[in-house]
Amino acid sequence: MYLARIPDRALGYRYLIRQSYADTTCYRSRDLFDLGQDPARFIHYPGGNGFYIDDLVLETIGERGVPVTQAEIEAVFLPFIDPQIRRVIDAFDRGSRHRERAKDTCMPKERFHPFDRYRLLCLKLGRVNARAMGCMPDHLYANLQEKSRDEIEYDFIAAERILKPHELAHYTYQIFDLQSCFTESFARSHPEVLDQEQMDRFFIDRLCRLNRDDIFWSGCQRSSHLHPHLVRYALMYFDHTFPVRDPTHAFFQDFMNRHRLHRPPQSVQLSLAESASLFGVTVEVLKRMDCRSLTRQYRKLAKQHHPDKGGSPEQFVRLTAAYQKLVRRKSRM
Repeated sequence: MYLARIPDRALGYRYLIRQSYADTTCYRSRDLFDLGQDPARFIHYPGGNGFYIDDLVLETIGERGVPVTQAEIEAVFLPFIDPQIRRVIDAFDRGSRHRERAKDTCMPKERFHPFDRYRLLCLKLGRVNARAMGCMPDHLYANLQEKSRDEIEYDFIAAERILKPHELAHYTYQIFDLQSCFTESFARSHPEVLDQEQMDRFFIDRLCRLNRDDIFWSGCQRSSHLHPHLVRYALMYFDHTFPVRDPTHAFFQDFMNRHRLHRPPQSVQLSLAESASLFGVTVEVLKRMDCRSLTRQYRKLAKQHHPDKGGSPEQFVRLTAAYQKLVRRKSRM
């Protein structure tokens, strides 16, 4: 089961609980329950952090021949649960609710539509290329199987919410593989400098081809116009532009990144004679001291030279450096 949000002339939007089911050669979707404009009205809070879904929902879905439990229906209503209660639920039940169900077997990746594979790879890797598509294991696409086209599209709608506005132009450029339409060597990395009118024509052509693709829309009701599930990509493409890159700024940023080296503070270099002087003993006595005696002498002197006791910070740093160096050397003996 999954949640569908569809436009409604009277309400603006309304929500439906739908289910994917196998039908001979493909998967189709069917409506199970109309939640109207406000699905939250079917959630009841008896007190504390408890809640339950109205029995009317379960009974109506059961009458459609789909037995469902409270635990199964809760996943559909999660976006509408009180935020405070949802935080509690996520803290205690994050693993079982949000972990993808592993499937024992998965169809070969070649069985999935290229557009689905392009979108999945772009969302996971941030880019799409032929080499990446060929190297990815089959189980990466396991979440796409046994679902209708409608459910797959709603899954992608939810996944695409992570994209920021400035990433949408690159996203549509990648998933429609527009870089393959250009011969310029920089087409993959710098689409903002390509001919925009030519790119628009390529995008419209590929969008229309996908709209007419019978395999892609298998089991889904076709539309005489642009399918509603594709309208969002047209909006992504035409309502967003590629971020403008300042070549000078990019040059200096690259220069700084390449020269931004971590330089740890220089260690204090002390000779054995200097260390003996810091500890107030001769070199011969310092050589004969074991770790326990050295530590006892260090603690005694550290109390005198510690900055909090009015001592010299430089003297304390030199004393500590000498102690650490001597302890390491004596520990190896």
